[in-house]
Amino acid sequence: MRPSNFFDVLRLVAAAMVVVGHSWSLLGIPGVPTLGGVTIHHLGVYIFFSISGYLLSVSWARSPRPAVFMIRRCLRIFPALILVVLVTVFVVGPLLTVFPAAGYWGSGQTWQYLLNMTLFAQYDLPGLFLENDQRAVNGSLWSLGPEFCCYLVIVLLGIVGARFSFITRAVLAAGLLSTTILLPIERPLRTTAIAVVFFLVGSLLAKVRAPERLPLWPGLAGVAALLFIDGDPGLIAASLVVPYSVVAVGSRTNGVARMVRRAGDPSYGMYLWAFPIQQALIALWGPLPLGWNIIVVLVLSTAAGYASWHLLEKHAIELGGRLSAALPRASAVAPTTRRRWQRQR
Repeated sequence: MRPSNFFDVLRLVAAAMVVVGHSWSLLGIPGVPTLGGVTIHHLGVYIFFSISGYLLSVSWARSPRPAVFMIRRCLRIFPALILVVLVTVFVVGPLLTVFPAAGYWGSGQTWQYLLNMTLFAQYDLPGLFLENDQRAVNGSLWSLGPEFCCYLVIVLLGIVGARFSFITRAVLAAGLLSTTILLPIERPLRTTAIAVVFFLVGSLLAKVRAPERLPLWPGLAGVAALLFIDGDPGLIAASLVVPYSVVAVGSRTNGVARMVRRAGDPSYGMYLWAFPIQQALIALWGPLPLGWNIIVVLVLSTAAGYASWHLLEKHAIELGGRLSAALPRASAVAPTTRRRWQRQR
């Protein structure tokens, strides 16, 4: 059972931010909105990473069992990812490619795209979206590999002990943030490093004993400040303000949170399907006006997200729970390490 808190709402907001931000870039319109100098679609991804860092660190602290942790994470990520990759290659590609069938199926690029199922991001398919402003079929897939690596970091550092893990994650966050600011890192690697920073900062907040009691005013004040700063100062501020605000807001609950939870969690499906939906719309009917494009893609990707949740994702999560329950308790870390995690929580 998922708790009735605002994390589901925040995930929906983050997915919508990614859709909205991509609308500018995929339509070839300059001036994508920013906050603290961070584009809105990247900020949506960083919210996802902050939520994951926090919730998964809490989950590990409650049950530090490496096999259980990774089974649940794999069954959360891979089923929906595999589905979107297979549908893209075997349905969307043949329907929308401008190449003849022999050219599409005979291209190594077609089969290379299947590597997305192993978290090695591939972006192009032969003959797809050649007239669009961007050719990438699903540019959102870049984040899944780094996020999965963050899961492995949680496990590896958790095994060696909570205190060492906390210090190491804090040092890693500070080091990665400093590196992205001080060194001329190219954009893809820079964006990935920043996303990991947000994950790590979110994970550090798992130490808070009563997160639902965190005051909201520091987050509100921080977001207001981000409206007036950008560049490196904005990035530094955002790496603190966003994870704090995510945990402070997400840990609370009320009737709206319960209603959203009952409907399901379409955010991951939205994230996976929105980019190819938007590219397909542009290829078939040309660029819509910005506002209409955002509305149409939000509606279609939300519908795809709910379908993904109810038809696939929630069943995969339930399977992960059953498999985890069947594992012997010996798969847990040493009792002394577990007690240290629980004391420090």
